[in-house]
Amino acid sequence: MFFCSILVLAVVEPSNTSKLLDQIFNVHYDVTMKPTDNLTVVTVTPNTFILLAMDQQAETIQFSQEFLLKWFDPLLHWNPQDVDYERDWVKVPATKVWLPDIIFTNAIEMSELLSEDQQMVDLHYDGQMRTSRPAVNKSPCPLQIADFPYDVQHCNVTIGPWNFDRDAIQVQSSTLLVLPEKNRFEGNSEWELIDIREFRSDNYDVIMKVWFSEITYTVTLKRKPVYYVLVIQAPTFILSALTVFGLFTPNSSEDERRTKVEMSLNMFAAISMMLQLVSDMMPKASRLPLLGNYIVAQVFVVTAATIASILVHTIHHHVYTRAIAPPKWLRNLILFECCGKNKRRVAESRAETARSQDITQISAELRVFEPVREALLQTAIFVRDTIAKMSRIQENQHIWMRILDRCDLLLLVAFQVANIIVTAIYWK
Repeated sequence: MFFCSILVLAVVEPSNTSKLLDQIFNVHYDVTMKPTDNLTVVTVTPNTFILLAMDQQAETIQFSQEFLLKWFDPLLHWNPQDVDYERDWVKVPATKVWLPDIIFTNAIEMSELLSEDQQMVDLHYDGQMRTSRPAVNKSPCPLQIADFPYDVQHCNVTIGPWNFDRDAIQVQSSTLLVLPEKNRFEGNSEWELIDIREFRSDNYDVIMKVWFSEITYTVTLKRKPVYYVLVIQAPTFILSALTVFGLFTPNSSEDERRTKVEMSLNMFAAISMMLQLVSDMMPKASRLPLLGNYIVAQVFVVTAATIASILVHTIHHHVYTRAIAPPKWLRNLILFECCGKNKRRVAESRAETARSQDITQISAELRVFEPVREALLQTAIFVRDTIAKMSRIQENQHIWMRILDRCDLLLLVAFQVANIIVTAIYWK
């Protein structure tokens, strides 16, 4: 028994792509040096821009982006008729060619999705180059919060070379306006992307005394206010409305009024918490946003309503404990009483006088019982006066109750109208 070993030698021909790259890079090529002393124009094309987050306290935006870069390299080209390669473009590792140092000059952080070894460059036979560097960027975005939560923000993203001035490298944009497109140019759950506009913004370095070519993309974002309206603005309006209803419900006793004042203080604390919630969301600025102004206005409405309720409660306690008769002008002003009721009171007074005369006449017929008569007369007069006094007190209390109820109704309408007006002013 014997073993046979067969060695198969396979000769693998290099691919056409490898042959082409060997031919192209056969000349001396230094990836660290700019291939030409002439001006290199880099064309920037936005390919994707997706907003990931906005930190409103830090005033920054985080977004996923891919910007295509195109430029011309005079050292890298070939004649399609001289090589056995059918395509016009060939992919070259980014580490083998010179790349313009185009970056986001105002970026705070940048996390590239591909490492330098994984990046490729497309090379055209005439020397045109194109590549992209997809990354997640964080850039500053100063916020204008005056109209929060109905605000529109404009965030600038600046692109340009870092080392070469504009005599060596110039950047230009292939488009002046980018509109939203699903999965390519869009905002997030809180912000809607309106558009992206480009303008040239060359930067002058005062230390080096040279100009650097830059272009700026202005990203316009519009906030979606539904969350803030439903979670903050609408509850604040409802709390204010309930507070006013609770404070000025008619037919209230003194204890009920005291309970209403305590309830209004609790509502005041709840509205103040809404204001604190808004302030925690926003950057510290010299002025409050629109929603903050709305809550402050509602705080003033509730405060004024509480003060008015305390005054009504004080008047209620004062007139009830001291049995004060309501002034005639107040009755006419609040209850709209006229002379008809005065005539009724005069008639009642005359009836009481007549009843008193009847008692005196009856008592005259009982002179035979003089001592008893005197005692009965004094008792009758005392009972009559006591009943009349109690009747007057009850009548005054009833009139005060009507006056205070009417005041409650008027204040209820006034403060609810104020609540609605404030909401209409700040609700866009």
